[in-house]
Amino acid sequence: MRVLGTIPHPRFKIVAYTLENQFYVEIEAGPMKQCHKLHKEQAKNLEGIRQWLDETFLDETYQLFERMYTASQDSVKRHFKD
Repeated sequence: MRVLGTIPHPRFKIVAYTLENQFYVEIEAGPMKQCHKLHKEQAKNLEGIRQWLDETFLDETYQLFERMYTASQDSVKRHFKD
């Protein structure tokens, strides 16, 4: 796996990697991370990945991050009470 590049975004840290047949895209927000794989036939290059990361997808990604964070914090409260 080799770093293809980063994609600037105000809410997320986005890094794209290249594998043999696909791209691997990491999207981070705080302590949460989502990873996605795209076949190189779909997104031919970094610009194709940028197009895939449209506003609708990133808004939905943010909502998932919020749910992930809430679930994580709820579990901490259940299992690591002071």
